[in-house]
This record gives sequence, C-alpha cells and structure tokens, in this order.
Amino acid sequence: MAPDPANPSKADPPDGMLSYDCADIADAFARAGSPAPYVMWRPQLGMVECRATAAFHVACDRLSADAQTIALDHLDLAYFGAMKDWLAILEPDPEETGYRYRHFGQGITRFYGRDMTGKTTAAFPDHIRRFYDAIFNDTRQRKERVLTVHQPPDQVFVTLWRRLIVPVVDETGEVVQFLTSNNPENELRAGLEILPASVLIVDADHIVRYANKTARQNFDAGNFGPWTRSMFDYAGLDLEIAERPDGILAHGITQTSICRHIKHQRIGQFHATVSAALYKGTAFYVVLLQPMN
Repeated sequence: MAPDPANPSKADPPDGMLSYDCADIADAFARAGSPAPYVMWRPQLGMVECRATAAFHVACDRLSADAQTIALDHLDLAYFGAMKDWLAILEPDPEETGYRYRHFGQGITRFYGRDMTGKTTAAFPDHIRRFYDAIFNDTRQRKERVLTVHQPPDQVFVTLWRRLIVPVVDETGEVVQFLTSNNPENELRAGLEILPASVLIVDADHIVRYANKTARQNFDAGNFGPWTRSMFDYAGLDLEIAERPDGILAHGITQTSICRHIKHQRIGQFHATVSAALYKGTAFYVVLLQPMN
C-alpha cells in the first residue's frame, strides 16, 4: 500500500542517531505518565488547527522555494514581526548529539519558565530530550516540515505545545538549522484570563505556576512569569493554607480567609478563597483574591 502523501515514509537517520519511529520514544513518555506525541509530516494548511501556527505556515511559504524548506540566506526573524516571540531557532551541536538554541522567543520563555537561548536539548527532561532529538534527526534527513503536538512536564502550566518545524538549508541543500513555531494551549488558562478578580494557580509547594491577567497587573506590573516564585515573592501575600490541594479536592471544601498583602512597605488586605483544580492529573490550589476596602 502506498504511504499517505502527507506522511511519506522517511529515510533512516545516520548510525547512532535516534529516530522518532523507534519504540523508545513512546516508552519514555509512558514512563513519564504522558501520552506519546502526535507527529504529522508535510502538514497541509487546513491540518494545522491553530491560527497562530497557520499564520507561521503561510509566512514560511512566502520564503520557501519548495513549500518545505527555507534557504539560510533568506531567513530573517524581523520578517515574522510579532510572531518572533513564539519562534525558536536550533542548530546541530557539533560537540553533542543534541541541538542548541540560537533563539528562544520571549513568549515561549514566559510559558516555559526560562530562556533556553544558548542551551541544548539535553537540558530538558529525558523523555522530552529524546523526542526533540529524534524529531530533529528525522527532519534533517527528510528535509520536510513537521507538525508535532506533545504534553509538557507537569510543572509547566500548559496543556500541550503545538510546534511546526521548518528545516533551514544552506547553499548545498544540507539542513543546518530548524525554525520552529511553538504555541501553547490550555483551556483552563483561557477561562481564567477573562475573570476580573486576581487568580493564582499554586502548586502543593506554594509556588505560583500561573497568574491571570488581573493578578499579573496587580502584583507583577503585567509581567508573564517566571513561574518559580512563592506566593509571598510573587504577590507579597501572607497566606496560610491548611490543607493540601488534593485534600481540598477530595473533601470539596474551599478555604476562605483574610490575608495580608505587603507592597512597597504598605500593608493591605485581601479576601482569599482557596479551592483546587485537577490539571494533567495533578492537584493545584486555585487562589481567588478580592481586595478589602
């Protein structure tokens, strides 16, 4: 039977380089408690299913002579305008089997929690590293665009990452870089953004993993992350929570209290309602804060 034209069979990667098709990748994700990534080679525009990714797809088409690759001397991040914040550029690392980031957009950094510019794929958790290295190995051989969707580690407050990888070739036709569009999706986050009250998503160790728009404006000058700070470091909140988030979920009882807010040596008060939500199988506190007059 002939292969699907959107997913033709691939060439084998060089010796010692992992291919995405091997069972090792799916097994690594299973051990991490995550489903195997979704991969589509040569995706057509109608298959992308994300407005931002589709816009990137079209922009790359304008730079491409073959609808798959981009010539290195045609690549200019300024051409992509505001999309630049969601783009990354990687290249093979001659000293390692992995790949190194030359550019890591600010939008990706805000969601992931740190800037990966100058770092390699070896810095990711093992199952993510295996996946990234394998898919880039295959892309080097196939010289085709690939759409991937995968679930990030639990500490990243994103339901899934949708990536479109475009190979960048030199004058000899060799793939020397990868231009990727990285778009996060999270239905819970989208719902929180429209709330007029400040809402913090906090893990069991009381680290703020996400704050909605109102909270970002009230506590962090509108900044987006990093999501590695305690409630006091992030928002100046002196809030004690008596029960773990999984206990709140099990009992279905929210906690209400008055907490102090310290900002610029001034003390205010918030009425805090602490509930819990299950996200990717992990319980998180949902802290809703309303100022007291």
